Amino acid sequence: MSRTYEILHLYLHIPALIFVAIAAHSMAIAAPSVPASAISPDRLADLEDHMKSYVSGDRVGNLSYGVWQRGELIESGFYGPTQAPGSRCVDEDTLYQIYSMTKPVTAVGLLILHERGYFNLDDPITTVLPEFEGIEVVADYDDTGNLYTYLPPGPPTFRHLLSHTAGFAYQSADRGPIDRRYLELKIAQAQTGDALVERIASVPLMRQPGAEWHYSFASDLQGVVIERLTGDSLHVFLKREIFDRLNMRDTGFFVPDDKANRVSVTSRTSSDGLIYEAPEDLSEHTQSRIYFEGGHGLISTLADYHRFLECLRRGGRTGAVQILTQDSIDLLTHNAIRYRGTPAPQRMQGKQAGLGYGFGVSVIIDPVLAEMPAPKGTYYWYGALGSWFWVDPVNEIVVVGMVQTRSPVAPEIISGSMTKLYSGGASLERMAVSP
Repeated sequence: MSRTYEILHLYLHIPALIFVAIAAHSMAIAAPSVPASAISPDRLADLEDHMKSYVSGDRVGNLSYGVWQRGELIESGFYGPTQAPGSRCVDEDTLYQIYSMTKPVTAVGLLILHERGYFNLDDPITTVLPEFEGIEVVADYDDTGNLYTYLPPGPPTFRHLLSHTAGFAYQSADRGPIDRRYLELKIAQAQTGDALVERIASVPLMRQPGAEWHYSFASDLQGVVIERLTGDSLHVFLKREIFDRLNMRDTGFFVPDDKANRVSVTSRTSSDGLIYEAPEDLSEHTQSRIYFEGGHGLISTLADYHRFLECLRRGGRTGAVQILTQDSIDLLTHNAIRYRGTPAPQRMQGKQAGLGYGFGVSVIIDPVLAEMPAPKGTYYWYGALGSWFWVDPVNEIVVVGMVQTRSPVAPEIISGSMTKLYSGGASLERMAVSP
């Protein structure tokens, strides 16, 4: 499945926050018997005004969002045309390319196999990806492009792969020699999962496995692991094990022809105002020419993605459907970055030292240091075209937002929406309500 990387790296150095947008029909997830009462109407009104301003101010072509507490939809908004000015307004059925919001879905898929005994988290990935046997780590390089490497104590493990601490890169021209090698090899354009693995394995690791968090192709490799362990394509596996079981009927790696008119337009800002791009071909014929990308390939709706997050919030269960155990959800949603056994922040986030990273999501471990007004333990992520989410376990809140823009607005939208919802965070811990 093909995806462009032209905007991905606009976000790699920017801390992500997250906001929730979801559809009315997503309330197929049971509403609680006790109504949510911790968020005041004034906060929700401020949030609505803030979300509207992105469309009314021509910052983005459209925007959808939703806020749930204890599974109950308490606020939502849909602004702007689906495909071009004058077309119908976006709604709960609008389809969005969610890019890196694919990562937690792929991680859930891999954890499903972990629970079934396919591997242990501390097994080397070479048991499934033998191409990485003997892979070395870059220690230094010179101006002529020579790399000086060493053999690490051991290969990356599945735990490293899930937490982006395996030592892989993500091909950004301004970040170092390993990223530049990735660009030279056109790793993002690999036509099959096997070709992806072969190209990545031909380049040394940029860090010793387990030494440091670094956003990377690890989630795409997770998808290849799933395919090799099961014999299914990533599309077939995720559909059977997650999408069908959670009634995520509009989520997948391509868009059927009869749903093409529901795909959101992508916009970008320019000196001449907002520009709407021509529709991208997301058909099965086009998208299946390249491997199904576990790191950024999914298309989904507000309603569907809320169902997925609500399942995580409820400990891996929705009604009678159990996707994962609580133990696996804890692994996915708690900080997995460790130095000498001690939990540590995402070094790449710079001043955002209060952030950790689980298995496909960022985790707030110190709201003050992170400068993010959500409680400790809140986890979130976002996609390169602007979609975003967060889950606040303290207050049982899920937020999802959907945007499709080439302009880097996601971190700003997340930060602003969090601030509006939590009123600066002064009373976050007191927001929790009794069952």
